[in-house]
Amino acid sequence: MSKLVQKFNTVGVITKREIKSTIGSLGIYAAASLAFLVANLFVRSNLRGVAENGLMVMANPLNYPLFIAVIIGATYLALTSTISVSRERDQGTLEVLFYGPVDSITYIAAKFLEQLVAFLGLIVVYIVGFFAISKLTNFGLDSSFFAMAALSILLAASTVAFGLLLSTITRSARTSVIVLLLLLTLFLASDVVAGVLNSMSAKDMSVTMVYVRVAVDMINKGLKWISPFAYLNRGIAAIGLESSKHLLSSIGASLLYTGVLLSLAVYLLNKRGVRR
Repeated sequence: MSKLVQKFNTVGVITKREIKSTIGSLGIYAAASLAFLVANLFVRSNLRGVAENGLMVMANPLNYPLFIAVIIGATYLALTSTISVSRERDQGTLEVLFYGPVDSITYIAAKFLEQLVAFLGLIVVYIVGFFAISKLTNFGLDSSFFAMAALSILLAASTVAFGLLLSTITRSARTSVIVLLLLLTLFLASDVVAGVLNSMSAKDMSVTMVYVRVAVDMINKGLKWISPFAYLNRGIAAIGLESSKHLLSSIGASLLYTGVLLSLAVYLLNKRGVRR
C-alpha cells in the first residue's frame, strides 16, 4: 500500500509542476485566443447569413464553432505533451527523474493528467466566452452545446494520449511534432474529403471519381478506428439522435481507446528506455 501511495504522491508532484509551467507560459493563452478567433469567423459567417436572408432556422449555431475551438485546444495540448516528453528525454531530465521515485507509469500518468487539467481550464474559458457570444448574437445555447463540451474532454484525453504515444516512438521532438501534425491533419482531411465526395451524386461523377470515392471512403473507415476525432464525432451523432445507448457506447469506446494508447506509451517507454 505504501508503494501505491508513493506513486500517487509522485504523480501529484509532477502534475502540479507541469500545471504551473503551463499556466506560466504564453502558449496556452495563444491557443485559446486562436481558438476564439477561428470560432468567431464561423459565428460571423452565421450572422452574415442571417443578415442576408432574414429570418433563418439554424440548429445549434454555436456548436460547430465550439467544435473548431475544441480541436485547436486539444491539438495544442497534444503537441505540448509530445514536445515535453521528447525534450526531457533529449536533455537527460527523464533519466534523472527515473533515478528517483519515478517510473514509466507515474511519469506518463502525470503528463496525461496535467494536460487534462489544462484542457478543463480551457473548456471553462470556452463556455464563458461562448456564453458572452450567445448574449451578443442571440444565438442560443442548448443542452447539446454543453453535452459537446463535456464530450470534448474525452477528445482531449485521447488526443493527448496519442501525442504521448508518439513521443515514446519517435527519436526527437521535431519528428514527434511533424508526425503528430501530419496524422491529425490526415484524420481531419480524410473525413472532410469523404464527406464531400459522398454528398455528390454518382450521376455527376466520372467512373474514375466513383472509384476514388470508394477508395477514400474505405480509407476513412479504417482511419476512424485510430482517429481521436472520430470518437468525438460518434458522441456528437449520438447526442443528435438522442440515443443513450449510442452515447454510452461512444464514451466507452473513447475511454478504451485512451487506455490502450496510454498503456502502449508506458510499454514503449519501458522498452526503449529513457535515453536517446
